[in-house]
Amino acid sequence: MTSSPSARLSYTDFEIAIKAFLDQVNGHLPWTFCEYKEPRSESSRGYLALSHLQHTHKVADAENNEENGSTNTSTDLQLLDLASIGDDLEDEEDESQLSVSKDGAHDEFLSVSYHIVFSPSYQVPVLYFNAFKSNDESAPVGLEHIYQSLVPHEWRDTVRNAGLSGGISQQDHPIFNIPYYYMHPCETVSLMETVLKANQNRFDSQEAFLKSYIAAWLSFTGQAIGLSLPIEIARE
Repeated sequence: MTSSPSARLSYTDFEIAIKAFLDQVNGHLPWTFCEYKEPRSESSRGYLALSHLQHTHKVADAENNEENGSTNTSTDLQLLDLASIGDDLEDEEDESQLSVSKDGAHDEFLSVSYHIVFSPSYQVPVLYFNAFKSNDESAPVGLEHIYQSLVPHEWRDTVRNAGLSGGISQQDHPIFNIPYYYMHPCETVSLMETVLKANQNRFDSQEAFLKSYIAAWLSFTGQAIGLSLPIEIARE
């Protein structure tokens, strides 16, 4: 007997969902399944990691920013390990690793890591992430830098005004106990219930829903911080 689909997940549901997602993105995105031991327990659990992506963030020169009263940016997220560009960047005269164009704008390189972790309290996946300047990985960039570099311009007002303190917050990572940014999960159940209602014929059981849960959730949540899915996966 199949169970009715639910937007709320048990950990078992979550693991089924992330492993199904891994199968979907195989050959497209280098997500990996990572295991960890729960505190005061011998049982193992898992999460997904996508590490060391090169995020190219074009920043307008300071004079233009002052004249316009705003920061004009464009972004490009590429699946490249920063080590692959390290040798080329070291040869640049500017040790800040910024390439400057004729109009005064420059490219800033960030190293971004994403984790999809289960939240027992919300019973949904949560997207954690940190971003470091490629020439200084001693500390992650600040929240305003996150908004200017990772959040697409058309999403910024929506994300800033989400919930009581904005859609992006910072807290200790539930596994590593160090500060990470995360997309607040308070609206995830509502979002996924909307997905369920719009696809009732397709998701007629929990098993069917779990196969597409992470891709459907990430197609919304990931866009808010510049993390998009390949079109062929987003359409599945």
